[in-house]
Amino acid sequence: MGIRRRGMMRHMAKVQLDKYARDARTWRDFATLNYLASTALFTYGNPVLYLPAATLGHHALEMYLKAALISEGMTVFDPAKLRYLDPAYGLKKADCVWGHVLKEQAQQLAAKRSEFDLSAPLYVPDCALLQMPMKLEGAFELFDPFFSELRYPREMKRLKGVGQDEWRVLVALVGVLNPLLCGVQ
Repeated sequence: MGIRRRGMMRHMAKVQLDKYARDARTWRDFATLNYLASTALFTYGNPVLYLPAATLGHHALEMYLKAALISEGMTVFDPAKLRYLDPAYGLKKADCVWGHVLKEQAQQLAAKRSEFDLSAPLYVPDCALLQMPMKLEGAFELFDPFFSELRYPREMKRLKGVGQDEWRVLVALVGVLNPLLCGVQ
């Protein structure tokens, strides 16, 4: 067992960064694809499609946030695996963006971009069920259960519903994030 473990450790010591770990443009472009797919499902006219639309919406927001964080010098990498990463990268935990919690990634971005104020009100017109205005941070939190509760069949604990209001919030959030990505080449 000891020899096998050492062999695994040697293998793990050779972890390299993914080719796209620092490529903000590719993350932004994939985010746009997921956003377009989410919008197509939300606007198709079949409420059953709201569930995958919301999941794709979360995925799009996550990738937009990661693209913005990459443009601020961060790297998409699991900080728990830093000890296995080639030290030549010089990557530290504070340089990593990882996970699927939009609120946390939005907070990381707010710490780097003063104009990205999570306490700012976000008013989304024509919302029938969601109370407006909501704080920008709350809008990101609205999408977090879509990742954890809609990807697989499971009991929904945090999710109250999904519909056209959530799509309108998605559109508004993408509108807030896109100007932060204008300089991404």
